[in-house]
Amino acid sequence: MFKRFLTAVFVLFCATAANAELQIEITGGINEGRKIAVYPFTQDANVKLDVASVVSADLMRSGKFSPMAVSSLPANGFANGQVNVDAVAATGAEFTIVGNVTSASGGAYKVEFQLVGLQGANKGKVLAHFAGNAGLPLMRQAAHRVSDRIYETVTGQRGCFRTRIAYVVYKRGQPFPYQLMTADYDGYNETPIVKSTQPIMTPAWSPDGTRLAYVSFENRSPAIFVQYIQSKKRVKLASFTGLNSSPSWSPDGTKIAMTLSKDGQPDIYYYDLTLSKFFRITSDNAIDTEPTFSPDSRSLFFTSDRGGRAQIYKYDFTAKKLERVTYQGQKNLSAKPIPGTNSLIVITQVNGFRVARVDADGSVYMLSTSSLDESPSVAPNGSMVIYSTVYQGRKGLAIVSSDGRFKANLPSSAGEISAPAWGPLTAK
Repeated sequence: MFKRFLTAVFVLFCATAANAELQIEITGGINEGRKIAVYPFTQDANVKLDVASVVSADLMRSGKFSPMAVSSLPANGFANGQVNVDAVAATGAEFTIVGNVTSASGGAYKVEFQLVGLQGANKGKVLAHFAGNAGLPLMRQAAHRVSDRIYETVTGQRGCFRTRIAYVVYKRGQPFPYQLMTADYDGYNETPIVKSTQPIMTPAWSPDGTRLAYVSFENRSPAIFVQYIQSKKRVKLASFTGLNSSPSWSPDGTKIAMTLSKDGQPDIYYYDLTLSKFFRITSDNAIDTEPTFSPDSRSLFFTSDRGGRAQIYKYDFTAKKLERVTYQGQKNLSAKPIPGTNSLIVITQVNGFRVARVDADGSVYMLSTSSLDESPSVAPNGSMVIYSTVYQGRKGLAIVSSDGRFKANLPSSAGEISAPAWGPLTAK
């Protein structure tokens, strides 16, 4: 498939860090979703993680739910393993979640929950129930699995709370100041993948979650690499004279799009993983960059200034046709399709550079309120967007739900963070 396997001279691989380098600070929208009562789980004393709190936080960040504060829940709403439906329904909540974590065989713990309807035809009905075992190191993942089940039951859409994100950390003064990291979507279980003395940029996940493509300047010029996360092998994919940037995988796993200037101006190319061959998509005097595939892999969106200012264009592989997509705003950059919709997430220039959603009719809906946003990446179920921004004078990450209901900053406890990339859905 790839032809050139290289020894990593500027690259180090390290063990997993368990705590969160990213601290989520909520900035808006927590009261706009569907009201849900999450009772504290009855837990074995050895389980220190508050499972219900993780579930509550997951649901809130999606923008679809508004979990109630524990202090506002009726004390008689859940007792002796039974839900007092009338008492909890009186709060106006549509659903309640109850559960427990008990000791199981082999040092594992059984995590069990119920989602109970509180209003209308669902009143008193158990809408979802699940029980599974997990060891203490995987308890947070078990909590995210609970969130996934609840989210899918209510919305009909798969949850993405067990997904991973990738991003670049810059720590000034360190021997290897540039680090490519992965973490759970909420910042926990951070893992260094690559460390380098030179800049790392624009990581992109393979659709199976086993590899990351990224740009490295370790030889003083940009080159695109593909890193195998488990085996720690890597492949140099593109190191032509000039620009090698913005790798992006096709969802069907057969291609990697990128920007190359090897033939003159920056144009869009893709590498066919089956044929081991590069193909050129655009040939224009303008600057074409930031390619990203449509969810069906049949089209490529990219940024071009061929119309005078940067806007989003789309290339259809079947029709071999190019069309302009965005017209509103001074500039539109960094398009990312929202799975399951005909909408795009973009960075638009309106009073600075902000995250916006462009719907199929061309209307633009502002999602962020900051002014130095870049590098958006959409959750694989389309519910959330993670992006880079400047917060309290330092570059960090932020999350906004794709409907704009929930907003949060994820400032780092050390260093500056940029170029987030949301990984694929995990197996059910």
